[in-house]
Amino acid sequence: MEDHGEPNLYLPPEIMDDILLLLPAKSLCRFKCVSKPWKAMMSDTDFVNRHINRATENKDVFLQRRRVIFTNAEDNGLYTLDLDDIDNDDEQVAATELDYIYREQPSVRVPFFHSCNGLILLELSNLELYLVNPATSESKKLARPRQHPYCSHNYNYHLYGFGFDSSTSQYQLVQGDIFTKKLSSPHPYIPISSHLHRNENGVLLNGRFHWLMESFSRYDEAIVIVALNAPVLESRKIPLPPELSSGSQLLKLGAFRKWLCITLATLEPHHAQTYSEFWVMKEYGVRESWTKMRVSIPYAELSHSGFWTESHDLMVFGERLVLYNFDEEDPQTFRNLSVREIGKVGRVGVYIESLVSIRNLNSMRINP
Repeated sequence: MEDHGEPNLYLPPEIMDDILLLLPAKSLCRFKCVSKPWKAMMSDTDFVNRHINRATENKDVFLQRRRVIFTNAEDNGLYTLDLDDIDNDDEQVAATELDYIYREQPSVRVPFFHSCNGLILLELSNLELYLVNPATSESKKLARPRQHPYCSHNYNYHLYGFGFDSSTSQYQLVQGDIFTKKLSSPHPYIPISSHLHRNENGVLLNGRFHWLMESFSRYDEAIVIVALNAPVLESRKIPLPPELSSGSQLLKLGAFRKWLCITLATLEPHHAQTYSEFWVMKEYGVRESWTKMRVSIPYAELSHSGFWTESHDLMVFGERLVLYNFDEEDPQTFRNLSVREIGKVGRVGVYIESLVSIRNLNSMRINP
C-alpha cells in the first residue's frame, strides 16, 4: 500500500551544511531565529570559519560576498555598496548607510577604517576606536592604545593596521611605528628606527603591515617601505623605485590588486598638479620588479578600492569612483560611477560579509 502522507523533507546534515555555507551572512543571521539548533550551528566557530573560507576561496568575485565600504567626501557618513550593482551598466548606483555608529556618536566623522574577515575597525574624528560587523550589526568601543613615551605625537596619530594572527587566533591592532596590541592581551612594543612619512593607514599584504617611512639615518635611503610582521615582532625594509627614493616628491602607499603600489600625491589636492602614472611591485620585496603604470585620467590623488574583475578595477580618482580597464591589448577605457544622493566619496575599501562575532573575539579561530 502506497504512503500518501506528507513528503519526507529531511536533508542529511552534511547537505544542509553545504547549502547554508553558500548563503550570505545577513541571511544566516535571520535564520538563527528558526530554532536553537540552527542558532548554535551558525554561531559555532568552525561553521563561521568555513563560511569565510568558502567565500574567499571562490574564484568568482561576485560570489565572494564582498562589499564596498566608503565615506562621503566630508567623512560624516559611512556607506556600503553591493558589488553586483557595480557590474551593471548603470552609471548610478545605490548605497546603504551604516547609521548605527552615528546614533552613538552623532557629530563625529569617520576619517579612517580597516577591514579584516568582515570586521571593520573605525577611528572616529574624536579619536575613539570602534569595531563593527556590518553583517551582524554588532559594534564595540575599544580602549585606545597607549602612546609610547619616546614617540612624537605628530608621528603616531591615527596610524593603525588591523589584521588577524592565525598563529594565536587573535585579531591585532597595530599602531604607528612603535607597537602592536593584541585585542585580548597586553601590548608589547616594537621599536623601528624610522618615523612615518605620512599619516596613512598600514597596508596589509602578504601577512605584513606596510607603512611609508623616512629614515633618521643619513646613510640610508631617504624614504623606504617598512614591512612589519607583527606576530613575530620582525620588520624589514622594502626599497622604492630608484626615481622615488630621494624624498623629493610626496608619495602615498597603497595596494593595487595583490601588489604594493606607490602613487604621487600633493599637499593641496583640490588646487594642485596632476599626474598620470603610478608604480606597482610585481614581485614582493624585489626592487627591480617595480613597474610603472599609466592612466588616461590625470589625478591629484589616486587609490585602488580593493575590488577588481578580469576586465576592470574599481579605482578612486580624487573623490569619484571609476571602473577602469587596464587591459594592455585594448585602449584604456573607464566608466564613472555616481552614488545616488551622495556624489563625491572619501575613503574607499572592500570588506567580506561574515558571521564573526565581536563578542566572541577571544575564542575565535580562523584557519589560515
